Amino acid sequence: MLTRMMLVAPVLALGTAVVAAAPASAAYDDSFTVHTTDGCGAVEFVDYGAGAPGGGNNDDYAVVHDYCGDGHGVKAWAWLDGVLIGSEYNGNGLAGDPVVWDPFKAYGNVIAGDSVGLKVCLVDGNGDPTPARCASKTHTSVDG
Repeated sequence: MLTRMMLVAPVLALGTAVVAAAPASAAYDDSFTVHTTDGCGAVEFVDYGAGAPGGGNNDDYAVVHDYCGDGHGVKAWAWLDGVLIGSEYNGNGLAGDPVVWDPFKAYGNVIAGDSVGLKVCLVDGNGDPTPARCASKTHTSVDG
């Protein structure tokens, strides 16, 4: 992790200078969404956006959605370069808020060439050993 952080810091500094000089529309949007097979749950990878309420704009985070009042919660898992880095549960139901989650925070930032993997399933509680209607997707970041 120390090596990754040492590599990320100069890239972030360079990226900040480039972003300041280029219009926001010039950057590639690496965002993508994975839906459960029945469409009742989803996890979004957000390349850059509003982030958690009150936290200001953020780079590289996930949002876990529950779109159905079916009695199931939604659980999402995240991988970075093939390594599982965490999971997040949304038990708020259809009427509740989506869950904003930053599984990448401990790794500094997603950088160009990183592989981001997401999986989403319906679950009956956070510890459900039999998740259902799962789907997953992996995307390689174009510009971090």
